[in-house]
Amino acid sequence: MSQLSLDPSLDSDTLRGTLPTCVHVYTDGGCDPNPGPGGWGAIIRWQDQEPVREWVLSGNDPNTTNNRMELCAAAAALALLEGLLGRCQVYLYTDSEYLRRGITEWIEEWVSRDWRTSGKQPVKNQDLWRVIHRLVQAHDVTWHWIKGHAGHPLNERADQLATAALRTVQCSLSSPAAAPPAVDDGRPAVEIYVKASSRGSAGRGGWGAVLRMDEHTRSLSESEQSATANSMLIRGATAALHALTRPCRVTLYSDANYLIQGASTWVKNWQAHGWTTRDGKSVANRAEWEALLEAASRHHVTWIQIRGDDVPADLEWAGELAAQAARPDETDPES
Repeated sequence: MSQLSLDPSLDSDTLRGTLPTCVHVYTDGGCDPNPGPGGWGAIIRWQDQEPVREWVLSGNDPNTTNNRMELCAAAAALALLEGLLGRCQVYLYTDSEYLRRGITEWIEEWVSRDWRTSGKQPVKNQDLWRVIHRLVQAHDVTWHWIKGHAGHPLNERADQLATAALRTVQCSLSSPAAAPPAVDDGRPAVEIYVKASSRGSAGRGGWGAVLRMDEHTRSLSESEQSATANSMLIRGATAALHALTRPCRVTLYSDANYLIQGASTWVKNWQAHGWTTRDGKSVANRAEWEALLEAASRHHVTWIQIRGDDVPADLEWAGELAAQAARPDETDPES
């Protein structure tokens, strides 16, 4: 899925009349986790015009890699320029060494070897490299590497576009055990916020959950004498889903990557490989994950990870419940 925002004053006939056009392009892409859901963004600027004009475009993929998203951003920008303007002088800025070195150092050798590496292996992401190779011949491209997250305003904007596209596809990933219904399927909409706490790697653990439907809220919590925070997270989400008395459209929030990515992405691969990881090891907390999938199967669940400092009040509340549950009580002989 991709999105494109155009300055309405930039129609192709007008721009063709101003050629040769000097265009500055800033691209970025990424995944969370890698591999996993990804997003890319690109900004195309005509800096030789007053006022400065730009096109902004972005896109995403539910199952991809960091490198593919970097390539997609560059390919999309160059393809748009070719389609609307024809040949351009392009200064392309990227924080990806893989993209810059691939196109400036490695690609001609790949082509000479029929798209194989020096080790005679097929070039990774060959489909995108082929597209970019053709597009750079359609333009006059100068490639620049800039350090990412170093304060360059247009690199930061490209990163924000990629991140927003990534978040969009993450939010659209529903519970793997439930078929996605229509947007408005008549089910009540419920928000669930889950946090966990543990005293040590396997000390007393607790989870807290806050359920919200419109203005109605309900809080839940539980503790266990010997448990990890990860197992508590899964159990908290499971208990919150079981607390719903009828099928609902659920948006489940947590700041824990383990819970959100595990439920929305990783669990599908674990199941396909007999509940083993890519390293061949048994998946930790398998029983808890299976219970969560069973609880989610009655509902349409969207899993969203909260990031940054802007934490919803309900998630803070869930954290307080979890911390309180994890505290040893006065009758605990081990306290």
